[in-house]
Amino acid sequence: MRSWHDRQIGAGDLWKQAIDQNLQEADIILLLISSDFLASDYCFDIEMKVALERHAAGEALVVPVILRPVDWHATPFGRLQALPKDGKPVTTFENLDIALEQVATGLRAAIEKLRKTRSGEIARSPNPSHPSAELPAAQSPAAQLPSAELPAAWLDPIAKLLAQYIGPIASVVVRQAALRCRGVTELCEAVAVEIANPQDRSRFLSEASKVNRQAGEN
Repeated sequence: MRSWHDRQIGAGDLWKQAIDQNLQEADIILLLISSDFLASDYCFDIEMKVALERHAAGEALVVPVILRPVDWHATPFGRLQALPKDGKPVTTFENLDIALEQVATGLRAAIEKLRKTRSGEIARSPNPSHPSAELPAAQSPAAQLPSAELPAAWLDPIAKLLAQYIGPIASVVVRQAALRCRGVTELCEAVAVEIANPQDRSRFLSEASKVNRQAGEN
């Protein structure tokens, strides 16, 4: 992976074209949140819209990094897991190094989890001779389940809960697992394997059971 930001646009370059191209190619998009970001028509109305559309489609992971105190929870990205921990603004830390360490650690975990998720995009059939033995996950039978079976209203609480254990990558993990799961219980069990600590995994499943009950499952 390589990093990119708009300060890399050189003299004479077409800045809008460069930004649009990198937004469409990025695997992870960081939103550096401050009052300046929210006040920028281009950042808020154009760049953020593209980023969130790709996030919703599972094409990229969007991670808000809260730099300065600002009312961001009611924004379109307010439901996403933010960095530093608990969305605490970087400038409010007494020790700036701690804030940056939390951002770096969270991003490293997200990158590693994204790599593992991407490496599993090939869905293999138990029978290697079967025609669907090696199809992209997007074309596998499980991926073709009607989206109505698992409404977004069920997925978002699970992703938010899982994010407490594995970080911002949780939203991608939940969306991809939802493609092969037929109910909330099955989905929770599928994503719980991403939690390494057995006690944390058990706690997640216990908390997720509330979502199950709300969804009308036993």
